[in-house]
Formats: sequence, C-alpha cells, structure tokens
Amino acid sequence: MQPLPTADLRSNQGTWIVPTHRVPVVTAVMLDSLPAEAYDRAFLGQRLRTVYFDDTDYTLRKARAAKGRYLTLRLRCYESPGKPDVYAVSAKTEREKWRVEIAPALAHGILGGASDLAGQLPAHLAARLSELGAGALVPVVRVGCTRFAVEDDADRITLDLGVDTDRHASLPFGVLEFKSRRPDPMYDRITALRLAPLKFSKFLWATEV
Repeated sequence: MQPLPTADLRSNQGTWIVPTHRVPVVTAVMLDSLPAEAYDRAFLGQRLRTVYFDDTDYTLRKARAAKGRYLTLRLRCYESPGKPDVYAVSAKTEREKWRVEIAPALAHGILGGASDLAGQLPAHLAARLSELGAGALVPVVRVGCTRFAVEDDADRITLDLGVDTDRHASLPFGVLEFKSRRPDPMYDRITALRLAPLKFSKFLWATEV
C-alpha cells in the first residue's frame, strides 16, 4: 500500500444517505466521475477499522456534542487484501484535520495500553487536549465499514457500506461523502442523484447511549 497522504486534507462539501437500492447508481456515478483510488484500483472495497479515543468521563464527546471547541481522536487500520495493514492516528477540530501514519507495532501498543496516543499529537493538538481537561485516553468504541473511493488531485468521493460498531449498532444505509480542495462542479453530479443530506458524526453516533 502507498503511504497515506498526511497534508492538504480535503474539506467536506457534503454527506448523503444512500439507501441499499440506490447503491448501484451511486457507484456508477462515482466511477464515471473519477478514477478509483490508488489503494483499491479494482474497486473491490477497502475494509476500515477505526477506534475512537476519549477519557472515562467522555470529555471529548461532550465537547464535540456542544458544537464549540472540540477534539476528536482516532486510530484507523486500513486493510487491503494481500497487503500489510496500514495504521494512522488522526485528529479533528472545528477548524483542522490532521493525520500521521504510524508503525503497526506502535498502533498495537496504543490499542493495548502500552503506548500513549496523546504522545503522538503535535504540540498545538496536545494543548487542545489539555485545554478540554481530558484525562487519560482509552479506546471507547470501534467503528468498521467497507469503503469504496474515487479521487483525483482535488476531489474525493467515498461510499461507506456496512457501517457498524463493537457496541452492536449498525447503520441501515450507506454514507456518501464528497470532499474537495476547492469549489467544484462535481458537487452538482452528486446532488443530481437527489439523495437525502446527512449531518453525521460517526464518533457521536457510535458512542451514543
């Protein structure tokens, strides 16, 4: 697998619900619009396993739900058939997205409690973690899905199917997302599908009790 891009992450332009019966037409539009991503040229789907971190009081979840200054932290495993798994730590605030690839041994250490995820963060994100008053970080939920993606240098369209959690929750629909580094008419091709828009945080959904 190629190294994950860690800079110039695209901005979200829209998210939509994809009912099961609309999956074929959505994938047809995706493949007609952009080439399949480099990690899945055959468009077979890439399995993602994402573990979200918080403290035992769910301080980060509370900050995200309040829609003010927040910090969401996750460790993701990218699986590709016949290739080694790739791991990345990522963070999101109300203004920024950040990601860095890490070695599998370090990822396993973080998941097992032998290594500290907070220690992988750049100084300004570590400061945000401190500002929010979060305690020791622990894995709080794992979210899985199969992702189909097409992209070029500016635009990226992803379709996540089979979204579920280790808390036995699952989505009865797929999630389509369009990201871009610039305003682009590609958005019009997606809206022409007349899918229902979705305001959605996997972190908040997966940790809802």
